[in-house]
Amino acid sequence: MKLNRLHVKDTFFEVALLYRLAIAYFFFGLTRLLFYLFNYTHFADMTLSQVLRAWGGGLRFDTAAVLYLNLLFILLSIAPFRFRKHKIYSQVINITFYLPNILGIMAGLADCVYFPNTLRRTTSSVFSEFAHERSSFFLHLLIEYWYIVLIAFFCVALLFFLYRRVRPTRFWAEKRPWYIYYSLQLSVAVIVLVYAAWGLRGGSFAKSWRPLSMSYANVSVDKIEHRALVLNTPYCIIRTLGKQELPTSHFFTSEEELLHYFNPVQNLAADSTALFGKFRGRNVVVIIIESFARQYIGSLNKNLAPYKGYTPCFDSIAAQSYCFQEAFANGRKSIDAMPSVLASIPPLHGHFVTSHYSGNRIKGLAACLREMGYNSAFFHGAPNGSMGFDAFVKQAGYEHYFGKTEYNNDEDFDGVWGIWDEPFLQRMVQELSHMPHPFLGTVFTLSSHDPFQIPEQYQGVFPNEGEPLVQCIGYTDHALGKFFQAAAKQPWFKNTLFVITADHANGSLRPEYRTSVLAFATPMLLYAPDSHFCGFNDSTTVQQADVVPTLLSLLGYEKKIVGFGNNMFSTQNPHFAVSDFDGIYQLIEDGFVLQHDGTRAIALFDYKKDNYLTHNLLDSLPEQTMLLTHRLESLLQSYNNRMRANNLLEDREK
Repeated sequence: MKLNRLHVKDTFFEVALLYRLAIAYFFFGLTRLLFYLFNYTHFADMTLSQVLRAWGGGLRFDTAAVLYLNLLFILLSIAPFRFRKHKIYSQVINITFYLPNILGIMAGLADCVYFPNTLRRTTSSVFSEFAHERSSFFLHLLIEYWYIVLIAFFCVALLFFLYRRVRPTRFWAEKRPWYIYYSLQLSVAVIVLVYAAWGLRGGSFAKSWRPLSMSYANVSVDKIEHRALVLNTPYCIIRTLGKQELPTSHFFTSEEELLHYFNPVQNLAADSTALFGKFRGRNVVVIIIESFARQYIGSLNKNLAPYKGYTPCFDSIAAQSYCFQEAFANGRKSIDAMPSVLASIPPLHGHFVTSHYSGNRIKGLAACLREMGYNSAFFHGAPNGSMGFDAFVKQAGYEHYFGKTEYNNDEDFDGVWGIWDEPFLQRMVQELSHMPHPFLGTVFTLSSHDPFQIPEQYQGVFPNEGEPLVQCIGYTDHALGKFFQAAAKQPWFKNTLFVITADHANGSLRPEYRTSVLAFATPMLLYAPDSHFCGFNDSTTVQQADVVPTLLSLLGYEKKIVGFGNNMFSTQNPHFAVSDFDGIYQLIEDGFVLQHDGTRAIALFDYKKDNYLTHNLLDSLPEQTMLLTHRLESLLQSYNNRMRANNLLEDREK
């Protein structure tokens, strides 16, 4: 006890408040440093001056986060009453400091390892994303990232140690007469509250200065890929709580002008493409591969010769297929791929399946094909309910769901996510063989996912390259090859149209793929056995949201649909890919990428010539800028207004 007292400094309440807020600042700086070190490869192209500028800009967000988390602690600490000395009151003050700041530290540390999966700071959507996961899943994460847990314990212990070094025992004005005491205490309270208001607004009271928002991080970086270094996770979570309501967009006042640049209501039968109905009556199998980024695929990286990639089975299939080079995911998470691929609904403002609009009436691929007599089944080897996939595919029109429960053999369970890809895909072949024709079968694989494990019998078989995901890509590619070997023996195989894509990109093996554009680059392949439907398209930009209109056109669907993509083979509609990179909208079209903050265009890059997006062409190419800006704003306005109005069906079907 005596030893403890030697280390404790008695001081004024006001001094203790400043000291403890300084502790909070220290830990935000520490977690930012750890975030930078853990994710250095994503910021390796930054110069020292750029890093320091980002760090300086981050102080504004740290200030806001410190104030958000410690607002109650501050209010209790500056309350101008003498009973602040009471033991119980002091304990309450301590709790209001410990609890929020410990949660803030944990959130910041968690993003040190979660960031590579999303390339953005975590927001409040994380709570809905993982709401259906089992407790064993979170236990696995704690074990897998044990070093983060140890760092968290160390930080919490250090927080307690530093906090207890100073003990408030007296007031600055306590020996003054009561009227002077309360006047001085109220003055201190006003000063602190003014500072809090200033900090929460981002460091200014100017009328022209909007309250601090995540978009202000752009000011402190030259590339949007770096803005995560400016932000901090607690701030992003707090600022996005309850922020799922879509704004009403007014970029265009004329409906004619709005639809000139993009029209979500599409009459596929009216398109002049000669491919309409080419595969009428064929079965359809859509394969969505977890984390199957373009950077791992040799046949899609011929410009990087002699790079061979890690997907020989996919490359073999691609040689017999129609394959798109410029293909992109619409999101960076699995939860975004489902609406994009299966319902042509990209994640333009948060995740559709966890938004206010998740109950909107939609007409997905399965629902459209049901009108043409198709039976449908969705396959996912995870425990039923994982990621809410079973609920969404039902909404999208699928009749049957086949998950870990239906697989009913835990000997093939990977111990974390679900059934290994190889046995699950083999079982899928068997299940498809029992389905009435024509059928729609869709599978979402899972083995190429953190914790990046592969079955014991394949240890050392596939390259690792220092990035464990690579060996998982090799294993899943092997499983894909086995799937096609088994499927080729089935009578339905030659009468089936296959689509292979990915849920999102992942990993940072190749430096070329760390930009905001190629971070979304994924494969897009259509394979029709026993046909001449082959080709390699290296110019047309396609996206996940194009899958539904493309398949429906190839199968001869004659009704109108509402979708935010286009038929990949259309000769009348534009071809683009849209995405949301950490709050900045991107439109990729004809080798250019336009970046837009939701109110105006902020950058234009020729990403094919300028691989690392260093030359902003916004002012030097006004015509290209205007066209892409109008395209994106038309898309945003149609998307927001239709989503708000629950108008995602063609008018006569509402």
